[in-house]
Amino acid sequence: MNIMSNTLQKIAAKIERYAHYYRHREIVSRLGAIDKTTTVFRLPDTCSCPEKIFLEEHTSIYEGSRFIINPIGEKGKFIMKAHSYAAQGLTVITGNHIRQVGAYNLETSESHKYDTDKDVIVEEDVGIGVGVTLLSGVKVGRGATIGAGSVCVNSIPPYAVAMGNPAQVVGFVFTPDQIIEHEKALYPEEERLPLAKLEKNYQRYYVNHITDIAKYTNISL
Repeated sequence: MNIMSNTLQKIAAKIERYAHYYRHREIVSRLGAIDKTTTVFRLPDTCSCPEKIFLEEHTSIYEGSRFIINPIGEKGKFIMKAHSYAAQGLTVITGNHIRQVGAYNLETSESHKYDTDKDVIVEEDVGIGVGVTLLSGVKVGRGATIGAGSVCVNSIPPYAVAMGNPAQVVGFVFTPDQIIEHEKALYPEEERLPLAKLEKNYQRYYVNHITDIAKYTNISL
């Protein structure tokens, strides 16, 4: 009896693996675009509209991802650009439900009739930690790092380090001068970010908020 039970368990497990494999292939084949160098680890837990997902070269998304995307209309895409990755548990939500006078919330939410949808964009060379959520309209700038468990409500500037809920900039990966050297090694001249913009971001998001950042991160100055 035990032998038969073990055999049935093995057969069920094998069937489950095959079903997962073919379901994964089916979703990947429906993506809006995917480069041959891209890796999507395991089947997303939720993927309501694969056709609006665009993954450029050398990108990786690990298991447990969820893509909550309105299938209606052309807006509300998820775009991940080259050499970026997301660790386990990425959640992407490209839409917002809008309440209407005289209509039940559930009714308008299920119909998607009044939804507002905006693209979520992850630029090049971005690292996204475990369990991060990216909300509608967010752009994560080139080279940024998003800490585990963060919820990005607003866009993140290039090369920033952001963490928390809502995610806030707590530092930068490199100084502006280091970013210039970094980009010289990786990008053609016409694609590099200008020093003036980098210095402005560094001043605006970091230097001007040192005290607030210290309180937010519990770091003594």
